[in-house]
Amino acid sequence: MRHALPRLTCLLPLIGLIAGCGSTQTPQPSPSRAAASVDPAAAQRRTEYETVRTQLLQATAEVDAPGGFRGDGKEKPSGDYCSVFLDGYVPAKSTAQAREKVTAALRADGWKQTRSGGTDESLLTRGTWAVFVTRTTAPLTGADGRTLHELTIKADCQGNA
Repeated sequence: MRHALPRLTCLLPLIGLIAGCGSTQTPQPSPSRAAASVDPAAAQRRTEYETVRTQLLQATAEVDAPGGFRGDGKEKPSGDYCSVFLDGYVPAKSTAQAREKVTAALRADGWKQTRSGGTDESLLTRGTWAVFVTRTTAPLTGADGRTLHELTIKADCQGNA
């Protein structure tokens, strides 16, 4: 034990010196590490996507679709947030009015109707976005015996809906 004490007294100043090194310095970022940046174009696409999606969901709320619309808030945006797809079944007697209600709600939100295919299809545009509101003419009989037609709403930021 007598021999260990002198060695310990020699090591204590060295341990103190090592422990004190760097304690007053703040960590500096490595110059080789690039700072993470937010892509403004991606943020803009996300904002546009959210706006279009919200407007489409509000427009479909005007329509009596007994089972609701598939994709109504459950879709997962992917890639560049460039498309939205909603479809549902509406009673045959109100199919034409359902398509018109959706297009009227979108026109009220600033969309321009560029084409109307009678009761079957409407095309609306705003900026680079296009929305097709389409009624499928093949009827389907619902569980309650009512005749239903499919109403599809497709939006795409490149006009490819």
